[in-house]
Amino acid sequence: MILICVSFVFWGSPSWADDDNELIVVAGQVKVKPEKEKEFISFSESLISPSRAEAGAISYSFYKDGTQDNVYIFYEEWKNQAALDYHFQTPYFKEFVKKAPDLLAEPPVIKIYHVASLKVLN
Repeated sequence: MILICVSFVFWGSPSWADDDNELIVVAGQVKVKPEKEKEFISFSESLISPSRAEAGAISYSFYKDGTQDNVYIFYEEWKNQAALDYHFQTPYFKEFVKKAPDLLAEPPVIKIYHVASLKVLN
């Protein structure tokens, strides 16, 4: 099994409104049609850079699940709901939503968590 991991974390304070201490975590799982896997990877990788460049992005990661064939995981952290709402309105995200049904073997499972508190263990 091969695990593909593309991950990046922004350190410091992004230029987003600091008065909203909400953290939004998006965890998405998709099962890709085997014959569309290369196209899906390429298209998904094209989302990484512009998504990370958004002012409210904290982290944006894309992984291949090492335990299931053709399953991929998106893991995202956003400064607040406004940042995630902005992301959902970007042209590249809208294009992904439009193109995804042709690439996926089944509907995606997407969970959005509103984090009330956070403790980082070092």
